[in-house]
Amino acid sequence: MRLVRSPLALAGLDAELHARQWRLVHKNIPAQGKPFTYSEEVSTVRDYSEGLPGLVWRNFYGPPFVRMFGERLDSLPPGCSQPLGEELVLVQPYELPTEAGTETGIARERELISLLGPECFYDHAHHTLPTRRPVLDSLGQPLH
Repeated sequence: MRLVRSPLALAGLDAELHARQWRLVHKNIPAQGKPFTYSEEVSTVRDYSEGLPGLVWRNFYGPPFVRMFGERLDSLPPGCSQPLGEELVLVQPYELPTEAGTETGIARERELISLLGPECFYDHAHHTLPTRRPVLDSLGQPLH
């Protein structure tokens, strides 16, 4: 994260990461005779400046996110949050990446999102962007 100056890193199974970062949209185009229907994938959040796409197996948060969450990180259940050094925190909803998408995994993600602040995450049910975002400089870089 420090090497590429990114305040965010996510790790999980490809399907889990894809499901948080993309959604399928069906579109109809009027045409003569019969409308043409197609589907396309659109991003939930384009990058971390728009907020977070959700929680995945391992979520590494740098300074802008640690400041954004603040004391809420301390409210997470034991074993779900681990400080990794200066303003770097790992949030891990479940032990194994294969727990993503399971009933238990989804419930844990929802619990942690409610504790960290649902306004910080993309709302997949209503397809709305987060209303609370990290503070970055004008180039999209984290403020130190």
